[in-house]
Amino acid sequence: MTSTPTRMNGTMSANDTLLWTIARDPVLRTAVVAVLMLDRSPPWEDVQERVRALTQLVPRFRSRVQPASPLGWGRPVWVEDEGFDLDVHLRRMVAPPPATFRTVLDLAQVMGTTAFDPELPLWEAVVVEGVEGGRAALVVKLHHAVADGVGGIAVILHLLDRHRVPRHGNRTSDATSIGDSSPNDGSGPGNGGMGTKLRKGFAELVPAWRRVLDATRHAAANPVAQINRTRAMAESVGRLLAPARRPFSPLMTARSLGRRFEVLDLSTDLLRQAAAVTGGTLNDVLLTGVLGGLRRYHLEHGIEVEQLRVLMPVNVRGDSDAVGGNHFVPARFALPVLADPVELLRRVHEIAGSWKHAPGLGMSNVLAGALDLLPAPLSSALWGSMLKGDDFVVTNVPGPPFETYLVGAHVEQLFGFAPASGAALNVALLTPAGRSCVGVTIDTAAIPDAALMRSCLQEGLDEVVHLAPDSRQVAEA
Repeated sequence: MTSTPTRMNGTMSANDTLLWTIARDPVLRTAVVAVLMLDRSPPWEDVQERVRALTQLVPRFRSRVQPASPLGWGRPVWVEDEGFDLDVHLRRMVAPPPATFRTVLDLAQVMGTTAFDPELPLWEAVVVEGVEGGRAALVVKLHHAVADGVGGIAVILHLLDRHRVPRHGNRTSDATSIGDSSPNDGSGPGNGGMGTKLRKGFAELVPAWRRVLDATRHAAANPVAQINRTRAMAESVGRLLAPARRPFSPLMTARSLGRRFEVLDLSTDLLRQAAAVTGGTLNDVLLTGVLGGLRRYHLEHGIEVEQLRVLMPVNVRGDSDAVGGNHFVPARFALPVLADPVELLRRVHEIAGSWKHAPGLGMSNVLAGALDLLPAPLSSALWGSMLKGDDFVVTNVPGPPFETYLVGAHVEQLFGFAPASGAALNVALLTPAGRSCVGVTIDTAAIPDAALMRSCLQEGLDEVVHLAPDSRQVAEA
């Protein structure tokens, strides 16, 4: 009896491979969890059909990861899971009363803590019914190697409608299918040998070396300018890859597998107004508020801290990039901790803005490709030395600008809980339909008093949004 050969549907990119590899370290597990709060329970059979259609539209949701070689050299490939069973990945439960929003968060944080089964496609979802007020929730967990934050939102949009009454027929969205095979995805003949994989890895480094050679030729025309550019590139790359053996915080130093999910309440209008009136961006306001909250948290423990190191994903996704995979660069830099929110916002805008255009960020794919050529344990160790000294992570992902529904159930809130990535906490802002939904992932060893941290973060964000004119009018009233 002849067995059916396993079908490949793509080789991981350098960035995706890195995110898959570093998850060997449990502290660096890269699960992304989304929580959709619904105003009612959606029909279960319709949810099953909707998710089944998504897995057919998006091959990666029916694929598992296969190592490139027994020794771990080269990039893994996505291969079709011949035994794919939707019931293994999509579940339904009725929460025991009295079920609250906190009940849903407790379930979600457990999901975010547990590792994926490497023999299965890297996702799972749970519909939670019986939440107070007749509400329900959909909790979705993805491995970061499947998609980044922007891609994850696009995945969720495949499940949703723009109207209460769901549309019928073939459900396709404007989002590009994730994981579709294409001439550039590494699938097809000639992709299985070790030599081919290494040649492919080195081939991706060739454009970088060509840029170096071109720069060398142009250096003769303007040597001083070229030396300055080269120095700036070297310094930028050096800061990006510099090991951080310890965080700046003397308080939030421990790291563990324990996670606590919290949420913050914010007004998107006030966030944008505060950014406009101070000449900053929404991301600057978010960073400033988080720094203000962390300052309060340290003072509550009798500690003054002068600076903290942040990891901030910078979106480098282009118009031609597929929805799936990861298209961001992890910028890492120190920020001052100041009592004056106006001065702090000015400094944050200056420092964070300079990093968004740092020349070293353009080398991120090359650097990831270089690490990709190392054995997985060594690559994990190197990346871990970079990440575990970060104090906190801040990420900002735009949500759908319109109201959405899951087969008739209104999505009232959409929270994202991004991995701590070796830091003490990750603060993630989503803005669905003009609302601000802030999800906070807390390492419970670094921050054992999560409720206090949540309170301090809320106060820090409230302080900076009060710079907006409307907030002052509300306070005076």
